[in-house]
Amino acid sequence: MFYLIYAIVPSGRAGKVIHAAEAAGSLGGTIIHGKGIGRKPKRFLYFEVEPMRDVIWIIVEESRYREVSQSIYDELELEGEGQGILFVEPLDEVHGLVDQLSE
Repeated sequence: MFYLIYAIVPSGRAGKVIHAAEAAGSLGGTIIHGKGIGRKPKRFLYFEVEPMRDVIWIIVEESRYREVSQSIYDELELEGEGQGILFVEPLDEVHGLVDQLSE
């Protein structure tokens, strides 16, 4: 069984997420750059500035997902407002990655 850890953090902090995950036993992840739309955009002069976000996906074995997610939570201090969010989802099937994780 595998789990997918999602971390959504302010732009520029993805490297810190990956570092924390690898320190806890992850083999890496996928980084996607995006734009947050949950809050009213900030204004600068006559422009609205949307907050940029990094979305990180990390697939880990069931035996490691708690340790990896806790490492990310602690390292990025996610308990603070605006630091990001983290959630975990079980995966029913994983293809193509299983051999890499079991090496």
